Amino acid sequence: MKKAFLILSGTVLMICSCEKNDGKQMNAGNRKPDTLAVSEDPNQISEKENVDYCYMNVIGKDSMFLSYKITNGNVSGKLKYKNFEKDSNSGDIIGKVAGDTLRVNYKFASEGSVSEREIYFLQDSGVLLEGIGEYADPGAEKLVYSSAKAINYSKGQRLTPADCKMIANKLK
Repeated sequence: MKKAFLILSGTVLMICSCEKNDGKQMNAGNRKPDTLAVSEDPNQISEKENVDYCYMNVIGKDSMFLSYKITNGNVSGKLKYKNFEKDSNSGDIIGKVAGDTLRVNYKFASEGSVSEREIYFLQDSGVLLEGIGEYADPGAEKLVYSSAKAINYSKGQRLTPADCKMIANKLK
């Protein structure tokens, strides 16, 4: 009986101590904004103009460096694959951003010849995932993916954000 009385008394005290809500809203002007709120989707590629974006990947003695800038909605920059005991290549990229995907044409020099191929990078939690896919005509002057839907982003390299000064030195 005493337990029931204590529980009932505690419940009544809690109800009485709660602030009465008469339907009026708090003054929103006095509230501070939530500083932890994320206003942008972390999987969308930022399209801020004239900002340098730099990424890299190092696996063993192989590395990959990417630097690009967006100007008037167009992407331009440099990309380098530096491979140990294999052909390395470096060159320029141009392209566009489409939501979470960076779609570029990579014109590069390797072993004395100039080639061009399409490369897609998918933004995923702040990193860029290189897309791997079949090219429509392997003998063509410019390699283009046969199907954008068939590109596999789990097999390519994973590029993480990097210091642009260091990347600029690596791209020389």
